Amino acid sequence: MLATILKSPKAVDTTISIVEAYAKLKELSRVIVEIPQHEEDKMAQQSLLRRGGQLVNDLLQDMMPGQSSETSLELNLAMIKLRHTVRRESTEEVKRLREEIEELKRLLRGEKGES
Repeated sequence: MLATILKSPKAVDTTISIVEAYAKLKELSRVIVEIPQHEEDKMAQQSLLRRGGQLVNDLLQDMMPGQSSETSLELNLAMIKLRHTVRRESTEEVKRLREEIEELKRLLRGEKGES
């Protein structure tokens, strides 16, 4: 892998991330295959759906930039339709928006006081 050629810490981290992503993809594949097999057991099906959603979230989270975003993944299988939406807000963006809201509130209070 990458770390065998490049000996930097970044190459080692990248190799570990690739192996972890591959393991999550294999587990997601197994979960998707198991979901239709548990038609009678709704609790097991819900548990598998939750686990699949967590895996998709984990896989997509590392790929997403540090800004606000929304990603939807929809899988149409033979007997079931899965939809998973991930909404991410960067802390900087949330902080900036809160500051803007507070500034607008101050302006509105100032305008009301002048009237």
